Amino acid sequence: MILARGGRCEKCGYNKNISALQFHHLNPEEKLFELDSRTIERKKDREIVEEFNKCILLCANCHAELHHPDLLLEDCSKFKELSEGIKYREPHNLDDIQVPE
Repeated sequence: MILARGGRCEKCGYNKNISALQFHHLNPEEKLFELDSRTIERKKDREIVEEFNKCILLCANCHAELHHPDLLLEDCSKFKELSEGIKYREPHNLDDIQVPE
């Protein structure tokens, strides 16, 4: 199904890792189920195709931005009250992160 939608985010073109690609329903009112592996294994082919035709393929970032346009980092001043009392720490050293080969 990912390849049938072009194998990349339809908004930004991301195409590196399929785990970061998600199906977005264009009309939430028509959504009957999520298009994920746990759900589609219990559905008939016809049901899967019908649901697939209601969707576009987005990367996780574009999908999140579409659902939450009001949470732009550049406008984070509105969250200042919420952040009072939070103890900030230095970012991790990226050299310490182990990446499997």
